[in-house]
Amino acid sequence: MKSPGHVLSLKIRHFFKETGYLVYRHPHLFFWIPIIVTIGSAIGFLRFHEENRIWYLYSPTNAASHYEHQVANEFFNDRGGKFWLEVSVTARDMDNLLRREYLDQIVDLTSYLQYNLTVPCDISISPNGKCSFDTLCTGQCNENTVIPIFNLIYRNESSRLHPNFRLTYPTMHLYNDEFYVGEHFAGVEIDKHTNRISSVKVIVLYFRTDKLNDEVASTLQRWEQNMFNFASNFSNSKLNMTCNSDGMIAQEVRRNGMACIPYFSISVAIVFCFILLTNRREHFTCDHSIVMALLGIMGPLMAVGTTFCLMALVGVPFNSITLVMPFLIIGVGSDDVFIIIHACKKTDKSAPLEEQIAETMEEAGPSITVTSATNIISFGIGVLTPTPAISLFCLYTAVAVAIDFIYQLTFFVAALVYEEKRQEARRISEDEKPPIKGVTPSIKDNNNEVEVVAKAPHHGFISTYTKLLSKWEIRLILFSILCIYWGVSLYGCKEMELRMDTTHLVMKSSPLNDVAYVYERFLWTEGQLVMVFVNNVPDLSNPDNQRAMLSLVDSFEKLPYSMGRNSTSFWLRHFLYSATLYHNNYDFYPLLDQWMHDSDGGGARWNDMVRLNRSQNGSITAVDKFIFATACTMGDDASWNLRATLQHTWREEAERWTRFNVTVYQSYSFYVDQLDSIGSTTLSTVIVAALTMDLACFLMIPSASSIVSSSVAMLSINVGVFGLLSLWGVNLDPISMCTTLMSIGFSVDFTAHISYHYYRNPLDWTSDERLADALKCIGWPMVQAGISTLFCITPLAFIDSYMVRVFAKTLVLVIGLGLLHGIIFLPALLLTVGRSSPDLTKAVHPVDTKNSIVSVETSFNSSTALQ
Repeated sequence: MKSPGHVLSLKIRHFFKETGYLVYRHPHLFFWIPIIVTIGSAIGFLRFHEENRIWYLYSPTNAASHYEHQVANEFFNDRGGKFWLEVSVTARDMDNLLRREYLDQIVDLTSYLQYNLTVPCDISISPNGKCSFDTLCTGQCNENTVIPIFNLIYRNESSRLHPNFRLTYPTMHLYNDEFYVGEHFAGVEIDKHTNRISSVKVIVLYFRTDKLNDEVASTLQRWEQNMFNFASNFSNSKLNMTCNSDGMIAQEVRRNGMACIPYFSISVAIVFCFILLTNRREHFTCDHSIVMALLGIMGPLMAVGTTFCLMALVGVPFNSITLVMPFLIIGVGSDDVFIIIHACKKTDKSAPLEEQIAETMEEAGPSITVTSATNIISFGIGVLTPTPAISLFCLYTAVAVAIDFIYQLTFFVAALVYEEKRQEARRISEDEKPPIKGVTPSIKDNNNEVEVVAKAPHHGFISTYTKLLSKWEIRLILFSILCIYWGVSLYGCKEMELRMDTTHLVMKSSPLNDVAYVYERFLWTEGQLVMVFVNNVPDLSNPDNQRAMLSLVDSFEKLPYSMGRNSTSFWLRHFLYSATLYHNNYDFYPLLDQWMHDSDGGGARWNDMVRLNRSQNGSITAVDKFIFATACTMGDDASWNLRATLQHTWREEAERWTRFNVTVYQSYSFYVDQLDSIGSTTLSTVIVAALTMDLACFLMIPSASSIVSSSVAMLSINVGVFGLLSLWGVNLDPISMCTTLMSIGFSVDFTAHISYHYYRNPLDWTSDERLADALKCIGWPMVQAGISTLFCITPLAFIDSYMVRVFAKTLVLVIGLGLLHGIIFLPALLLTVGRSSPDLTKAVHPVDTKNSIVSVETSFNSSTALQ
């Protein structure tokens, strides 16, 4: 019984041979249709849109953080959504900001940013056509007033110790009112004698408001950009300033990916030159090599353009991480070009050109199909991962590989037909005889096809090399080297850290690196606000329900690492305290309405944290939903693992209060969800991808020994890539997960090519003869492909970006290890397994001249490229 791989392989070879005839007869169709499709796909840019929200892109779609963001958005979207921007100020010497000249300048800066930093706006918003943040702000717009108030008290030494002015931390007390300053101050030191704040290393200013409508939202966006420009050009002898917002993060993440664009043209030029210099053909003019190199690079470029346009056309968002994909496609495309050109060189030049093209397609098509299919499958599996950034990258890459596969076997082969016809016409006009490479006779029948390769003298460099590999002493040395390599790689795998770093998503020169430093060292260690949304509020006029709400808040204040009641902002506590000061007979809700409008009594500042139900006459009938905030501090224990633990603790506490529909929200919670999922997602995806690769090899390589050997080699390459990446300073995160999927797909290229060509040779040949022919057929194109891809990514080394460098490091490892395995370790393994294991095709290879087509191929004779 024939193996599935044998049947499929023969059908694929037959399909590509017939396709070769078709391309030769109609080259204009195969040449121009891809060009027309590429140009026509440009219409997709009309639907182009970006997605750079990192909280959405880098957490699983089913993660709790997505639901928490949705709850937060629903709370604020009744006012157009929330705009936020944070400015952190530090001293240039990173010392105390409470020094008189420093604090005075911060107060001046606060005033300038609030009232004097303006942008043009519609006169419906501001009569003079200029808008400051104070003009655009609605609701509670005086959050930063605690800074000048603190300054007024602190600068007077006698006021610091006044009983009505308690400059304590994290809550500052002014008469009977409380101001939580844990959000504004970090790096705080407390005077042990007075219990007052004595030193502050970081002061944070907050600019938060409602977007209200599209006009206000667009004006806020312009003001935000103006703030970025101001911060980037800020120069002060005493102060440093950084700013942070969703818009800035998206802008910097986008800039990180866009940094690749200027270097892409350099990569294309390098690959073009490499194709030109390594594919010169005897008896052909120089212009032929130039044309073929140009057309060879055009196919991948067209595939890249078509991919971006088609993705936009069908509504798939663009993300900057996908800009690494063109570099991969140039590498994959050049691989196909080398294989096609090498197959064309091997053809019998005395045969009709139509037969040469058909033979070229028959030789190159199956090999390209194996590698393209496995790459598409590998990235296709990545599309199913729940993290949108990974899924988008894999989708773009899988589609681009598929389109490049089609273009290279249509557009480039059609271009090859045109060039071969032109060169043939030149030879005829110059009365030049074509070089004779040999004859490929064939016996045909109508039923089946079995390939038999004519045996040739076993000599030359490659043959000597395979005979050397067949010696047990050499294979023992190689096995010892492999054991050391596996040991180092497994150690690296064991040491790989599951770690989140916000700076990995931006360039090293990004101002967000300074922001991350301040947040990691000061803000997130000393006081982090946890926002708690209560969306099912009982009737608060009932004292029992009031006590239930107070108990809910109290439960969060008693959780591990909580800063306690002093850090909590809860409107109901203040209202109940203030209600005792009102001397009237109002019921709960009328009194609440009066308090919410009382600016002097402090009630008005809570409007942003409460959503009220009102009757038709405007009176309050119920509290619909509200939020409160409390803080935690991690101190010296601060780490992402502890943040994850605390996040789970808060979520578990929220679940205890399901009757009130309680949801906790932290702006960085999506990082926690990444930490929870990335390990299991990576492991499951890698296992599925590896098994799928083995299945693909089984269907396309009908040889048990070749399948086992290539599978072992693939596993070895990927363990090496993963382990050596760890030792090279790469952590396990979404970016390295993308590169892991890439390495799985690319590792097949180096193993499948050799295995596929090895199995095709007759079983009556010795193992080293079969291997020698395989190396002569595909070894040099494989080396060309690897080197050209390394040249392609060389410009990426000049981009100071973690994301880009991880991709570059992965490609260096997968290509380096792939070539070592494909040229050295896999051949040695094939020789070992081939001598001791029967092939699946053993019952198939004998020639049945009654029911088969027997083609006698002289690739062993004519493949002299590496002799």
